[in-house]
Amino acid sequence: MVWETESSVIVMLAKLVENGKKKCEKYWPDYNGTKSYPSMQVTCTQEEVFGCFTARSFTMTRWGATRQITQFHYTTWPDHGVPITTSGLHAFKRAVLGKQQEFGRNKPIVVHCSAGAGRTGTFIAFDSLTMEMNQKDNVNVYQTVLGMRRQRVEMVQTEKQYMLLHKLVAEEYALGTTEVGFGNLGLRIKELERMQGYAREMEKLNSVVLREKHTIQHFRIMDDRFAPASKYNASFIESYDRTKTEMIAAEGPTEATIKGFWGAVLSNQVHTIVSLRSSSEETKHRCMPSLQMPTRNFDNFVVKLLTESDAGNDVTQRELHLSHGAGEQIEIGFYHFDNWLPNSIPSCGDVLELIKKTQKSKLHRSGKVLVYCSDGVGRTGVFFGVLNLIERAKLEGKIDVPWQVKDMREMRQGMVNAEVLYRFIYQCLVEFVSTFDVYSNSIGS
Repeated sequence: MVWETESSVIVMLAKLVENGKKKCEKYWPDYNGTKSYPSMQVTCTQEEVFGCFTARSFTMTRWGATRQITQFHYTTWPDHGVPITTSGLHAFKRAVLGKQQEFGRNKPIVVHCSAGAGRTGTFIAFDSLTMEMNQKDNVNVYQTVLGMRRQRVEMVQTEKQYMLLHKLVAEEYALGTTEVGFGNLGLRIKELERMQGYAREMEKLNSVVLREKHTIQHFRIMDDRFAPASKYNASFIESYDRTKTEMIAAEGPTEATIKGFWGAVLSNQVHTIVSLRSSSEETKHRCMPSLQMPTRNFDNFVVKLLTESDAGNDVTQRELHLSHGAGEQIEIGFYHFDNWLPNSIPSCGDVLELIKKTQKSKLHRSGKVLVYCSDGVGRTGVFFGVLNLIERAKLEGKIDVPWQVKDMREMRQGMVNAEVLYRFIYQCLVEFVSTFDVYSNSIGS
């Protein structure tokens, strides 16, 4: 079919196996491998992972002729469900259309999932509605889906998929394409500095209607082993690759909430904690062990200070031991950045160094990373935003601040809640780009 239609791009929206059930046959060879079919050979010449999707390049040979095919495999779309955060899906569609334009051939794109109806219909409708929106003043989701169903039954199968279409179109209209490459970041900053660009981007972000409360609850940490943990004000934050939820944004612990905090840490197997509260804030709440008081007891939770050292760049590094009664116990790397006062911004270089320390800790420890400040949305939102944007930039050479902040707000309401913090994200990225080679080498060392 791909050969006969002269298609150059394949879009795959299902994993090979989902919930223990086989959804699709692996019709391509492994990287650098070749599969032979009757009168045809397929060789996989390239495979790259970009966060939520994988791009593969195939060479197809038949009857002495050769063609180049690119497969875009979206790996985080659940069967009969929808992606909860959507910036990856928007970026995925842009990559698909960009490759189609690069091939320069007006041939059909082959789109499939498992049944070729639900996710497939949603993606095709999304593309169609986006093109229609660029040509007209309004779009009609209902008529688009109805027209597709007249051509193929059950296109866009579920109510959630139908709602997702409305959401995707609204986001595309509100935010547009804000992706920028390394080389153009300086120009983008100059544009934002003129005509109150940062404020306008924030206004656009604030105009995006977030999901229902139950969707936000999807990211709230919930665990019944330690009752207070299920009520602690903390949320999972997706990492760039979206394959695992391994980061947690949290409100800083107080005397009233400290038991819930340590319950959340232990029940979620957090092995790295980053505090963005200033020294005066931490001293006020007295929730961590110190050299003066190396052991702290909070009912059945015992927290011991094992080591403490100056890690540079206003960061104090501690090794903690956390136990609960005679049961579970873990060791934790604790990084306290003590020079970020509320309603202010620190040095970009210091924040980037802190992120490097956190990434190194992730490499050498199992478990999740928990980051907190006073409210778990302001300084914490900046930290996770810069971290995820750096992870994407290192792999793709692209940066997209508005969509990253939009996604974080869907996981935790109020993330990056001030223009000064939003601007600071851009400033950190400029610093990162200027020192990219040095930064990458220090992570690997």
